[in-house]
Amino acid sequence: MNARTPRLVLPKPFLRRLEGACIYCQTWVTAERQARTGRWVLRAVESGGSARDIGRYIGFFAISGGRLPWLQRLDRITASGVHAVTVADELLSVEMARCDQTYQLLIAAHRLGPMQELKRPPVLSTVVYRGVDGQLSPELRQQGLTPEFFNRAGEVRPIPERYVEAVRLVTAGVTCINCRHAHALVERPAPISAAS
Repeated sequence: MNARTPRLVLPKPFLRRLEGACIYCQTWVTAERQARTGRWVLRAVESGGSARDIGRYIGFFAISGGRLPWLQRLDRITASGVHAVTVADELLSVEMARCDQTYQLLIAAHRLGPMQELKRPPVLSTVVYRGVDGQLSPELRQQGLTPEFFNRAGEVRPIPERYVEAVRLVTAGVTCINCRHAHALVERPAPISAAS
């Protein structure tokens, strides 16, 4: 795990409430070596979910904000935990926490650092957008909208346009009660056979 990976800083009472609601969110991105090719990739796990009044979710996307295929879907006995694993050369993480109608958002870009012989490369992460205390009513959430964030002077801080769809998908995840499925990662398309 990379200790420098940016993540939402949440107060301990909030984290205890998440734990009490059995909501588990694995927020780190790791560098992993593919043995057959000798190539390094980033590995991330989409996870999270919601109870009625509290939630946390992290989804992973292409750097452009587009959806990525999962490597494997993970089924668990409990809900609101891990959902799917992906590997890629670069990743965009969208992490969100919710308390009733108030949302925290962190969008970060991740890539592999410089390669050093016989050493695991570092994961280099950059914060792309941070939204604090955004608001979204249940009525607007049902319409598929995203929270609205403001700067300290009260002006709207728009989410970068290319990431709005990714934030919308993670908003659905952070409000999905007893979530048992991935909201961001998608099933890998089946290969087209030569006969077709």
